[in-house]
Amino acid sequence: MAAGPRFSPGRRVIALLSAPLLVLWALGMAILPGISHARGLNVPICYGFSCETRVVIRVTPAEWQSVVGWFSPAAPTAADERQQIREAIGWMEVIVGNHTPTHLDRGLNLEKEPPEKLGQMDCIDESINTTTYLTLFEQQGHLRWHRVIEPAYRRSMFDAHWAGQIEEVKTGTAFVVDSWFQDNGMLPYIKESSVWKDLRWAVLIHPNRN
Repeated sequence: MAAGPRFSPGRRVIALLSAPLLVLWALGMAILPGISHARGLNVPICYGFSCETRVVIRVTPAEWQSVVGWFSPAAPTAADERQQIREAIGWMEVIVGNHTPTHLDRGLNLEKEPPEKLGQMDCIDESINTTTYLTLFEQQGHLRWHRVIEPAYRRSMFDAHWAGQIEEVKTGTAFVVDSWFQDNGMLPYIKESSVWKDLRWAVLIHPNRN
């Protein structure tokens, strides 16, 4: 009889960490609503570290149009669309911050330990929310060069890290969309997933020092 697959302790830890987040992501994607120009858009949001607090906010039609307006005119290249995604997600965070305490969120908050924990988000919160926004953009036809895929996961010596993720349709190249390193409303980092998994955090914190 052939031996069954063998799993290292590291892989077992990854599986245990991955399952809860992917379940949260799948549930969130399943309940995403359509938009009514008369009533606005209901958007599920989580914050408070590991999605401890979950709410559904009502984004008005005017607010939503101010977000997706970043995709007009349509991007002529995939690289241009990635920049549009950065702008749209940054502004979406501002809109969401008008409805929740997430306007208080500070980048790298696990390291900076802000005195006010209300509205703070860890990488799990950020990756779930970013994936929600990306999925809404995709569902409404604003993404021509990319598709949304499952959140990305990276191991490190001291901690794990998650981020939203997209895939370029033409090349199949995956890119992370990582909002955790910046304060609320600032533009997220977009990096090739293969590069992101090997980056030292200092490179993302100080991108000009590459």
